[in-house]
Amino acid sequence: MPPRNLVLATDLSCRSDRALDRARALATEWNARLTIVHAFEAPPPVSELPSWRRPLDPRDLATRQIHEDLRDSSALAYDLVIERAEPARLVLDTATRVGADLIVTGIPRDETLRSAVVGTTVEAITRGAQVPVLAARTRPRGPYRNVAVATDFAEPSRQALVTAVELFPDARVRLFHAFQVFYEGFITDKDAAREDIAVRAEADARAFLAATELPSARRIEIQCEYGPPDEVLADLVLSGGVNLVVAGTRGAGRVSTLLLGSVAQALLTRLPGDVMVVPRTE
Repeated sequence: MPPRNLVLATDLSCRSDRALDRARALATEWNARLTIVHAFEAPPPVSELPSWRRPLDPRDLATRQIHEDLRDSSALAYDLVIERAEPARLVLDTATRVGADLIVTGIPRDETLRSAVVGTTVEAITRGAQVPVLAARTRPRGPYRNVAVATDFAEPSRQALVTAVELFPDARVRLFHAFQVFYEGFITDKDAAREDIAVRAEADARAFLAATELPSARRIEIQCEYGPPDEVLADLVLSGGVNLVVAGTRGAGRVSTLLLGSVAQALLTRLPGDVMVVPRTE
């Protein structure tokens, strides 16, 4: 069954436009209800400003902007939650209240790992979410058709794979594993060493896939590549071969222990495409 309730976290800046477009596209595709969440800061005290500089009500301004952004989406069912609150907490509380199946958010395309994840609203949402979080960077040009699920063959990536198959039944889904050769600098025949590990990685991937109970009969491709995961996946995204990367977490709501540790954080913050993080549920 497709998701019935989506939550969009937006700060109404230009960096959130693509997340809004993706959330709208997914809600339309799934015939789901969209709840748009925006938290605003307290305006300065009116008494401290001259009358000609007194701000309009931030709730009214946000409401007007969202309605304007969605003026061409008359068939879209959506609700607004606009409050003065801590952004991540408002998003997470709203997601729980409406029974969200997915949270969509946007993150800056060119931010560094430190500034884009550590201590930000996106990081807090990802850490606290009990449902998948989709970080949308790219302009939607249709449904997700090529999905790569990053795996190290641990259980969290199994849940990520199952979720990807459930949410995107018409997409081409591949199980992706990046491998490297330990102490490669001390190995004389590097090509042979890489080939040996590639064969073992392929066998591990097939065993992992055979042990995974998928919600539908699907052909899942296997792709094992040499190199750092974020770099190899970035090449796939830039080449057009992948338009969504899915990763799992080691523990529900702990972004610091994503599937591939610091590498998964790099996927979330540096990959030039959309990334969905799936929390582990017991």
